Amino acid sequence: MILESRSIIFSHDELATALRPLLEQKGIFDEIAGEALKASLDEEGEVQVKVTADGYDEMAPMNSREVGVAVLNHCIDKGIPLPRGSYKELALRGDHIALIVRLQTGEPEAAGAMGF
Repeated sequence: MILESRSIIFSHDELATALRPLLEQKGIFDEIAGEALKASLDEEGEVQVKVTADGYDEMAPMNSREVGVAVLNHCIDKGIPLPRGSYKELALRGDHIALIVRLQTGEPEAAGAMGF
């Protein structure tokens, strides 16, 4: 079996673009700069994003599910291929959010079947 793993890392500005529909749904119609978004892990180790711009410091963080849906939709809108049967998860890479895509293909190799 082959396991393919790919990381799609979002810049701060690209994350702000991806989260725009979610922010609007939460009543934030101002232009939020990417630097005003802070990604971190919650108590369960899941990715969350908080708006740190003035006036929004009381807003609850966007949870992993909300952020995941937003970045998946953004990838679809941008034409970034995401295999339907793949395992997808959010992770932090430094201070950036990454969408990790894993796909298993093929059958498990029999021991010594490689021929070398």
